[in-house]
Amino acid sequence: MQQQSLALLLLSAAAGTSACTLPTGPPLSNNIAGGFSLQVQNASYPDVHNHFLNIWDWGGGDQHLFVSPAGNSTSELQLIDGVITLPWTPPRRAVINGEYEPLDNTTKMFMTERGDPRAIWDVVYGCNPDTDAVQVELAFNSRGSSPPELGGLMGVRPFNGNWDFRWKGPGTSVNDPNRPWIHVTLAVIPTTPA
Repeated sequence: MQQQSLALLLLSAAAGTSACTLPTGPPLSNNIAGGFSLQVQNASYPDVHNHFLNIWDWGGGDQHLFVSPAGNSTSELQLIDGVITLPWTPPRRAVINGEYEPLDNTTKMFMTERGDPRAIWDVVYGCNPDTDAVQVELAFNSRGSSPPELGGLMGVRPFNGNWDFRWKGPGTSVNDPNRPWIHVTLAVIPTTPA
């Protein structure tokens, strides 16, 4: 009887820890026309995990990007040719070109109508770290386009009691212990579920 209970317990545990299976097939389009929000994920850091990318009017038409609850929530984001876009007049696009920090080799990502080097993303499938369900994510591709700086990672870093979004170029491992940069996953949450 005790062996049967142990076997059932082990089977239940194995079923509960099975990984999600990602769909196969052609790559996903790097255009998402419907509105969406971006959920920030890194289960090792509860201060940012399952919060959202918010916008904050920083003057001059720029929208700086913060982890909720800082800033204003948005569910009207679009992805156009791999660029996170606010469909305003004029449109605001995600760029990487602000406040370079040599201590951790990061550069701020924000949204602007200017022609700064754009943050280019791929749309991929991933696994939700909490539910193990398949989800759609944005995977960082490159900064700018002529020529592009390929690779690197998107993350967040403390900024005046909040968390702002920072790109870390490829091949670097430096970190500022006073303002630790945390790699995050950006999950696409459609405004109107399919």
